[in-house]
Amino acid sequence: MKNVQYQEMYTYYVKGYSLAEIGKMFGVRRQSVHIGFQRRGLKMRTIKPLPFQSFNGKKYTLKNTGYYGMTDGKRSQMHRDVWEYHKGKIPKGYDIHHKNRDKTDNRIENLELYTKSEHARKFATGNNQYGKGNRQT
Repeated sequence: MKNVQYQEMYTYYVKGYSLAEIGKMFGVRRQSVHIGFQRRGLKMRTIKPLPFQSFNGKKYTLKNTGYYGMTDGKRSQMHRDVWEYHKGKIPKGYDIHHKNRDKTDNRIENLELYTKSEHARKFATGNNQYGKGNRQT
């Protein structure tokens, strides 16, 4: 019975589902799925190292959002940490904008401070409360 269940799980894995996603589908932990695949000699995908940058002695990994983020500690975003290092604390209700719209370019001269509403009005591409067409009059 278990071999049949792990074969079914493995078909999802081959389609690109993560071990965690498969675990949720079958009501088991990610680690249980991994061990089950290993014990049955099923081939695992190789882990691709993610691009990273360092700033101020901390390591930031490129996230699927396009931003560099710290994966340990306080899990902060690099552009915000760069701003705070050079300019001081970011006031509540403010965002940091990349002037050239390249989220990976975290040089201080490429960053500027906007209120959240002003930032969204000027640069939002999706639907939000401040985006084009959604402005309150």
